[in-house]
Amino acid sequence: MKVLDIPGGGICGESAIDRLVERFEALLTDMAGVDDRAFVGLAACFEQQLETARLLAVSRLAGTHGDARSKRRRARAHLSSSRSGRSNRSVNRDARRAAALAANPKLGDQTRQGALTGDGIDALSKAADDITGEMPADLLDLTDGLDPDQSARLVEQYLQQRCSAADVNIRHQAQMASRRVRRYTVPACGADPELAGLGIEGPDAMIDRIWALLNSDADGAYRADGGRDRSADQHAPLDHRHFDAALRRLHGIGINGGEMAGRGGGARPSVVITIGLEDLTGSGPDRRAATQLGCGPISDQLLAELAAGADLTALIVGLDGRPLWLGRVHRHASAAQFVALVVRDRGCVLCGAPFQRCQAHHIIPWHAPAKGRTDLDNLALLCSACHRRVHDERETLVRRRSPGGTEVWSTRPATETELPPPRPVQRE
Repeated sequence: MKVLDIPGGGICGESAIDRLVERFEALLTDMAGVDDRAFVGLAACFEQQLETARLLAVSRLAGTHGDARSKRRRARAHLSSSRSGRSNRSVNRDARRAAALAANPKLGDQTRQGALTGDGIDALSKAADDITGEMPADLLDLTDGLDPDQSARLVEQYLQQRCSAADVNIRHQAQMASRRVRRYTVPACGADPELAGLGIEGPDAMIDRIWALLNSDADGAYRADGGRDRSADQHAPLDHRHFDAALRRLHGIGINGGEMAGRGGGARPSVVITIGLEDLTGSGPDRRAATQLGCGPISDQLLAELAAGADLTALIVGLDGRPLWLGRVHRHASAAQFVALVVRDRGCVLCGAPFQRCQAHHIIPWHAPAKGRTDLDNLALLCSACHRRVHDERETLVRRRSPGGTEVWSTRPATETELPPPRPVQRE
């Protein structure tokens, strides 16, 4: 008879496993009697609980002794023994998650309580020590109760604040030594055809500058085509607009067919740099690097190159890291206000999309009965997709404090005084 050893010395025979399988099959039969919407919700809930229990079990099998690499190796061995057709990529991912749980008891506690999922563990793992696999205790406190997207943004900010200029300079030189352009092929998958691709690889800050230009061109084409006054199905998808923008850039063709100027078609700054006053004037080994919003800390060499150009907008922040309050009596946010929003929000406050794809959203709409003003306290960055969804679903943004003290954003149904009048119907 095949047996499975249970931690603690117990034995589970085939008969016990058979009873569990029968109970599970009976549960599936009962669930089949509910409507599809309820079934999807129940299945998602059970899936998350089973995934959590499985990761915790593998983390116990991996043990707490040894370095981070040995924990991952032991976790992978246990996962591979019962992979059930799963890919190597998913096995390696779960091994990393289980090793993180084994190295961080508090992470395990948050997972047991349902406050953390596998995606949340992935977000936090970026801050793990390379040798021990342990994560900073203060970071675990800050991310307590946040969803994976919010945790990922907070981890990125946490790491950037602790990144020295010397480390960033070394990384920049290594990336410059490996820069390249390569051609590749994307295999056909489902309804998608085989595609040819072109990859530009180099320092992340430089890639971000290229991406900012393409986003600016794509956004300019979107506005020239009617912007949000037209329905989504009347515009080319964002991926198509990015491709068209790249092609126009390579050929030097503007949005309306004319010769392209040196800068992108959008009015927003293509690069935003933040640096603390004490770091701007310092020169010691602990001096922090300047941060390019959207990609992270940048080297001194690249900062000097940007400062010599015309596409740099600089904002020196105060000791608390927040920009000064700015007010405006007009409907549209000024360029200075948009820069302040980029520094404060860093991207879409709901999905984390890069700030180049975002718009300044009025929390209380300008035309609503409550008469929302164009002040920083009433503005937030939203990408075009989230911006459209918030308006279409008649929602409003709210800020709240997480259990760890972090400020996060969410939505709630808007009241009648917070809703703008309906848009006029667009006639062709």
